[in-house]
Amino acid sequence: MPLELPVGFLIGVVASSPLSSIHFGLSIASGISIFFGGQAAVSALALRPLCGWQWWHGSYNTPGCHAIVWVLVRAWLRRSISPDSETLSLSLGDGQKGPKYIASRSGTIMQQTRHLAYVLINSGWRGVEYKVVGERVSPTPMQLIIVDFKDSVPTGNDTLPPRSYHRILSMIPITTSFAACVICASVEDWLSLVMILLGIVSSGITSFIMSAGKITLERRKPADGVPPGDGMLLSDMRIVILKGNEEDVNAVTKGQLRLKPKGGRNTPLLCASIALLQVALQLVLMPLGSLRGQSAFLLSLLTSGACNLYLSAKEDDVQSSAIITLLNSPDVKTYKASSRATAAVLACLALCWGPDTAPAPLRVLQEIVPTKEPRPWRVWSEFVAENIENRSTHFLYGDDSTDDLDAQESVLLLELIDDAQAAYDQYMEDHDITFSLL
Repeated sequence: MPLELPVGFLIGVVASSPLSSIHFGLSIASGISIFFGGQAAVSALALRPLCGWQWWHGSYNTPGCHAIVWVLVRAWLRRSISPDSETLSLSLGDGQKGPKYIASRSGTIMQQTRHLAYVLINSGWRGVEYKVVGERVSPTPMQLIIVDFKDSVPTGNDTLPPRSYHRILSMIPITTSFAACVICASVEDWLSLVMILLGIVSSGITSFIMSAGKITLERRKPADGVPPGDGMLLSDMRIVILKGNEEDVNAVTKGQLRLKPKGGRNTPLLCASIALLQVALQLVLMPLGSLRGQSAFLLSLLTSGACNLYLSAKEDDVQSSAIITLLNSPDVKTYKASSRATAAVLACLALCWGPDTAPAPLRVLQEIVPTKEPRPWRVWSEFVAENIENRSTHFLYGDDSTDDLDAQESVLLLELIDDAQAAYDQYMEDHDITFSLL
């Protein structure tokens, strides 16, 4: 046998093996890549109607459809079990449990609230008015948001109006998906082209059904004669004060964003069936595509997955904005308090400064800061409660209660008094309460 034949054969194998390895790797990647980004895909699907997207804004090949199948089937089963239900939850999942809620008027304490309270207290949304209160550098700064529901929205008249958020963002994955189709057509990889088009059509149909639905805020009408629902949501770094009637407050603590999809009761099952078909065909057939076709397919998934991930990161902000809009855009004030003591005084003033039926200040304070021990906190809490109960427009304190404090405790008490003074001055300024001595 001539020497050139085995040498030529070996050279051919070595030259072609890297390309074969790349093609083999892409075949595996193109098959399993559709299973990545499931949670982000679910979040993006739920946010499309809240962002005001039209049907074509969701027409792109996207990964994570297996997760969409599961949540839509579960939503359909829930609607089938409850014949009176024509809507589904816009969290498209169980959502996160909300923080502790204390109703200052009725004394009701909810250890856990629902998903909307979690959204409101964890989002970056803070309204238009934002002020910094206090100058002391503290290891426990807090943000306090006061939401005042002055204009109540009657039950049944709380449909989200048209909105427009992140619409330009959707053009990036749409353009990439169609560019991937052009690449596949140029190399005559019709199998990869059809698989990408399948993803575009599948997502487009689901987006149309979801985006054309009617969004409402589920609320429960309270019994007649109940006191105002004033209270506060508490977390480690934020306090949200809710002021208004019981029905509006219940919408945050117990309500849900609901969507009535376009079409009949079986539309979630239809969307799930289409998404399942997409997952099955792409899983089986994409490994058979060409190298360039698989590369284009993965490019479309990577771009749309990044878009879904960005939208999911904005989920709390978008949902909190929708809640505020559905509640008729209440007055919102946001304070960045330099310390937990400053935030506690602001919260106490917001809930307890008012009519004779207002709650006792100490009851509010004890939910945020210690009021019995250590001794400086106990003395300080008594000062704060006395000032609010007497409707003092300037923070007043005496020295007769500080005799039993040592030097270190006295320093702490003075810092707490400075915090209270800063909160007091800011609250009086914001509410145009003039200075007077009682």
